[in-house]
Amino acid sequence: MTAAATITIIFITLCLISGQVLCFKVIGCSGGSVMLKCMYKSDEQHNSTPLNQRESNDQFKGKYFCRNRDCKPGISTELQRRWVNNERFTLYDDENSRFFTVFIRNLSREDAGKYTCGNNQKWSRDVELEVNNNSSSCGTSVIRSAYKGQTITFSCEYEHEFETHTKVLYRVNRDPVLVLNSSQSSQSSEEKFILSDSQKDHFTVTIRDISAEERGVYLCGVERDGADKPPSETSNTHITFIKEIELKVHRQITSVQVEAYISKSVFIKCKFPEEFKENKKFIQIHSSQKIPVEQNQWIRHDRVHVFDDTSAGVSKVFISDLTAADGGTYRCGVNIADDHLFTEITLKISQGDHFRESSESVAVIGESVKLSCNYPEKQQLIKHICKENEEKICQSISSSEKQRFEFSDSTAGVYTASISNVSLKDAGVYWCGAETRHEHLTSVSLTNKHQLTLTMPPVIGREGDSVEIKCPYDEKHTEETCLRSGKCLSKVVKYLCKGKCFTKDAQNIIRSDEDNVIKPKISVKDDTELNLFTVNMTELRAEDAGKYWCAVRDVFNLLLELMIIMKDAVIHEASVGGSASISCKHIRKQTQKFFCRGDQPNICIRDGAPVSSNNRINGRFSLTEETSAGVFTVKISDLREEDSGKYWCAEESSGSFIFTEVQLHLTREMTTSDTKRETSQEKPEMTSSVIEKETIQETEKPDSFCQRL
Repeated sequence: MTAAATITIIFITLCLISGQVLCFKVIGCSGGSVMLKCMYKSDEQHNSTPLNQRESNDQFKGKYFCRNRDCKPGISTELQRRWVNNERFTLYDDENSRFFTVFIRNLSREDAGKYTCGNNQKWSRDVELEVNNNSSSCGTSVIRSAYKGQTITFSCEYEHEFETHTKVLYRVNRDPVLVLNSSQSSQSSEEKFILSDSQKDHFTVTIRDISAEERGVYLCGVERDGADKPPSETSNTHITFIKEIELKVHRQITSVQVEAYISKSVFIKCKFPEEFKENKKFIQIHSSQKIPVEQNQWIRHDRVHVFDDTSAGVSKVFISDLTAADGGTYRCGVNIADDHLFTEITLKISQGDHFRESSESVAVIGESVKLSCNYPEKQQLIKHICKENEEKICQSISSSEKQRFEFSDSTAGVYTASISNVSLKDAGVYWCGAETRHEHLTSVSLTNKHQLTLTMPPVIGREGDSVEIKCPYDEKHTEETCLRSGKCLSKVVKYLCKGKCFTKDAQNIIRSDEDNVIKPKISVKDDTELNLFTVNMTELRAEDAGKYWCAVRDVFNLLLELMIIMKDAVIHEASVGGSASISCKHIRKQTQKFFCRGDQPNICIRDGAPVSSNNRINGRFSLTEETSAGVFTVKISDLREEDSGKYWCAEESSGSFIFTEVQLHLTREMTTSDTKRETSQEKPEMTSSVIEKETIQETEKPDSFCQRL
């Protein structure tokens, strides 16, 4: 007989007395945990315990578990149905079960060896603990985060030799280990904890409708004995825990539904308690990994932009170009110690076909502009307007500027946003929509996009005279700002172009770096302190009329129109009750003709209406054109006293306007009785000639009235 066989026989003989197992083997893995049962022995076997061992156990009361013959270190208890802890070792005794339970957590290779469990001075068992690290799946530890009401699933991998073993889920709690479910148990889909075994390489655990009570540490493992085969009914089994899952259930501040629209944008602000203003914030999209939010700067994640405003204690989220796939659950939260607070947002994406697509508006600097906005009629919402920054994030109007923004009363799902005293900084892209406020969250569903382009008031010059064109530019385009930022390599150059600068059809008129260059009829001055680029043009001609652009590099273009008034004015006299035929020369062919009344020629553009040959307006005005003669004639019939005043003949081609001033003087024919009354009065200062016409004073008429033709 070999030595190995002899040792095996001796071991079996020592472990089997009167049919009972006096020693057993427990297997765990490095990093994992193990739970074993120490079975009670009958009183008759107490005397078989060696005297010296009983004496060494006197330090323990009741049940104990200890290492080596000297039983140090160890753990013991006299308590029933209560867990007792000693660092990584925990013991639980229940006499009704005829065994007590030992739980050892976070095993290491140093834990391997001989142990003893028993009842002080009555009985004991020898336990051999084997700790291995030859399994890639055993001893793993993960952290999972969940939210109230959520259902989560995680998997526990095992080696193939455990395919038919019973799988178990335990929980480490105040009473450290509590069995929750087993693969041998009948299970219902309504249960809180559901265990499903694939019997291949893993089993899954599902926890439904999570609440704060479910936070803690969970252990999943297999039931086994000292062998690799499934234990029998008489085996002294133990649990080898192969995976540890720490479940964190986070606290919810509130839950809000936000509605937005396909192809539009949405802006969300989450407010947190004052004491957490400086804490790190995060955004979570569709249960994905948490996205950290940088403090006081916008960070882009595809179409989602996030910002932590520490001064206000809010996180901002802006999502552009929405699609149906963007609908779902979002969370904005703040980290606090080992936990975090969050607000859950259910984003509902609806069709926005009834909202207008983007539109373009032109505003004259110094004047006002109106933007039309839609909003959902079914809700009582707050009107909102915001402006895109350089990162295309729509930000609220600053408090110092809000006084220039007004909203009209809404009708049929439409309201008007007005911007008064428009200035250079108002150019850009605006969004308007509806704002909804909750205690901890504000959302803005943006529905209408407006591209606002600015233009200078028209510049009007007379043929042969000079004109001054002033081009203001935004302060961020000054040379000093550019140099301070370190982003420019040379002096910032300003341009005046006829046609939009930096396009193939543009005509470069002058540049700011040409101030020492002699150019006929043109001079330039760039005042960097006033941010004003001024061009002086002399000896104006009709062909100088047109659209000009002030530009700084290729990032700033400001439109203005130069209108030319011809040097020769037309003066026409007629009588009240009669008619007047006014001939207007036009310089260019294929132009649109205007005839209107007003003190300034640009009134024709704002209030006048273009007319074509033989077109009648109000029954008294008509226009005929003699193309070959380069003349169009305006006839006014049934003249009235109030028709006296200043008019303008105008021609327009591609935004280029040329005007001719017309002075219409009306006289009233004096009757015979009027003449007799005049001559019967003695007025020595009068000559023998009789005044038969009386001029109608033009100053009695409103200057800005324009007769639409």
